[in-house]
Amino acid sequence: MIVYMALLSYWGLAGFVLNIINNRVKVRHNHYIYFIIAGTSLFFIMALRDVTVGTDTFSYYYEYQNADVYINNLFRPTELGYSYFNYVINRLGLGFQTFLAIIATFIVFSISILYYKYSKNILLSYYLFVTIGLFSMSMTGLRQTMAVSLTILAFIYLMKNKNALFFIFVGIAYFFHNSAIVFLLIFFLKKIRINKKIGAIIYIVSGMLFFMKGWLSLLIEYITPEKYLRYMSADTHINSLVIIIAMLIPLVCLLFWPKGSLDNEEHNKTMSLIFLISCLNFVMYFLALEINMFQRLSLYLIIYNGILIPNVIEGIKSKEIRMIAKIACIFFPLVQFIMSTPGGSFGIDEYKFFWG
Repeated sequence: MIVYMALLSYWGLAGFVLNIINNRVKVRHNHYIYFIIAGTSLFFIMALRDVTVGTDTFSYYYEYQNADVYINNLFRPTELGYSYFNYVINRLGLGFQTFLAIIATFIVFSISILYYKYSKNILLSYYLFVTIGLFSMSMTGLRQTMAVSLTILAFIYLMKNKNALFFIFVGIAYFFHNSAIVFLLIFFLKKIRINKKIGAIIYIVSGMLFFMKGWLSLLIEYITPEKYLRYMSADTHINSLVIIIAMLIPLVCLLFWPKGSLDNEEHNKTMSLIFLISCLNFVMYFLALEINMFQRLSLYLIIYNGILIPNVIEGIKSKEIRMIAKIACIFFPLVQFIMSTPGGSFGIDEYKFFWG
């Protein structure tokens, strides 16, 4: 945990110093500076970890060392995208640590492009990525995190109305991890525009689905192809704190949502879609209480809270309330990270560099 706390402290100090400098002398291209500070340091933490960091990392190491065996025997017949990626890097003669660095580069690149394009507070977005976002999963679940990164690129193309590229990237992600198919739902949400009233209705309806989770689970099991039924195990434990926070994020954001629609159509489109994604995220957690698979599906959605939260905060007109909101969004996610990481199922708490 010391390494992670050092990383977050480094970001906090860098943000504090840059804010002082910016108040005295306007610094151009702040986004690039935050990109370099946060992106490179996050990359090093992910790329330089030992195989003991993350419950599945050693399994990926074993697969990498035996890449030809996995390909020749089709141990993963429906998700060959990762298998071939693993095989090609292995055949180049690169070590596993370099393999981890390549994956870390792609993950950090994807989230950095996302934050650069859509976040109004990039450093806070990175912070939320670590504390309540995809970071823990990215340190152990390489295959699914690669799939999530591909869907992030799909999202960016969707926002540019390049629908063909959206489907192409979701398709590629599907061949890394079949669960990526869930991201197709986002395509059908992109035309919905949110104001405070519509957002409240959608939030209430989403919350009421908690009481229908049993019926919905039965329906989902009924329509699920037989080959995927093995993922339908109900043997799972969802931290209630995670569900509560997932529900509070869109609710609190809605309380500070501007009256009427947002003035800028492009901004309105982005904020509307990520609000809907945030609501869909906690619905996935509801379903995960019945079907284990849905906890995995939520991983494709939680990344966008790292845009929703900073953007809503930056839109608050009162400086005092905006400052309180920022402090709350630093303190409470940190508490969750500290409480959930030690002894957690991801196994990342005892960080160790590969040379240690």
